[in-house]
Amino acid sequence: MNGNTAHQEKHFEAYVVSKLEAQGWQVGNTLQYDTERALYPDDRIAWLEATQPEKWEKPQKDNGERAREVLMDRLAKALEQHGTMQVIRNGFSIAGCGHIDLTEAAPEDKRNETVLKRYAANILRVVPQLEYHPSRKLAIDLVLFINGIPVATVELKTDFTQSAEAAMDQYRTDRLPYDPKTKRREPLLTFKRGAVVHFAMSDSDIQMATRLDGENTKLYSPPKKTKIWTAITGVV
Repeated sequence: MNGNTAHQEKHFEAYVVSKLEAQGWQVGNTLQYDTERALYPDDRIAWLEATQPEKWEKPQKDNGERAREVLMDRLAKALEQHGTMQVIRNGFSIAGCGHIDLTEAAPEDKRNETVLKRYAANILRVVPQLEYHPSRKLAIDLVLFINGIPVATVELKTDFTQSAEAAMDQYRTDRLPYDPKTKRREPLLTFKRGAVVHFAMSDSDIQMATRLDGENTKLYSPPKKTKIWTAITGVV
């Protein structure tokens, strides 16, 4: 990538991030990302403390300083077993705490103050240049999280230098769920376990894939009525 291309993409990335911020997304730092579990733990704990404090007190009492690790290990195991979408919708269980919710959907009944507060407590996070590998400097332009769980990745290109097709090729050749060099299975990029959707985006075009599979990765125009589509397309 030459200097002009990098400059244009950085400018576009900053523009996208600013638009997401205007929609209520918070900007995160790759240093807070857990590469082994593909989670943003600070947000996971913050939402639990805000909405289900009694569920967080129990593991703290039982495990002391290890409470955070125990919680994240159990969540990672649930994601491996059931997949991101099911765990987001249904939550998971941890010994001694019972059921733990991970998000709160928009309430149909606006009179329920408890649900309204839980919904307002949802943390939407965008992390620019997220380094997802523990030892290699592999970074994705943007990764989007809900309460610490990754839901989308985005690779950006600008029409001034490259098209969305270049971002599609990047997913096919460089964003591999299994690293052939280190033999590492990448949880963020693994189908069902990791981010739900992967966007290849330019100033004028957006394509998406729900499953990364190297050269066999198929990208297509996303449906127009999904919430994640609204969040992403609202920036261009």
